Amino acid sequence: MGIVIILYLCYAAFNSQDMPVSALPQGGFVYVCICNQVTDREIHGAVQLGVSTLDELAETLGVGTCCGRCRDCAQQVLAEGVAASCQSASATVTAQTVHVVQFSSCSSSVPRAIMDTRDPAVANDQQTELVA
Repeated sequence: MGIVIILYLCYAAFNSQDMPVSALPQGGFVYVCICNQVTDREIHGAVQLGVSTLDELAETLGVGTCCGRCRDCAQQVLAEGVAASCQSASATVTAQTVHVVQFSSCSSSVPRAIMDTRDPAVANDQQTELVA
């Protein structure tokens, strides 16, 4: 019960109008989608692999597919990631493949992987498969 309350408060604090996602502390992470345990870092990793819309994010990571409360926050994190990716992509050539794995609604036990043709291990900052 205590963990759920803490996660909800964390989500509520960074999803409010008073505290934009861009004001997050450097080096940390925030759960954007609590139902599927997706963090802002995982969303930024997905953006680096070619995800650019909220629908693609829902297909690859399951963001917003359960209760839907995270969709606005996820859209903001996605937009920030796309903007950052566009700035850095001007100097790099991208050849990417996004692999969608079927998963059940609201299930945190099913792994979801995003594959990159250049380096299949690049999915997030930890160089591992994305698992919610």
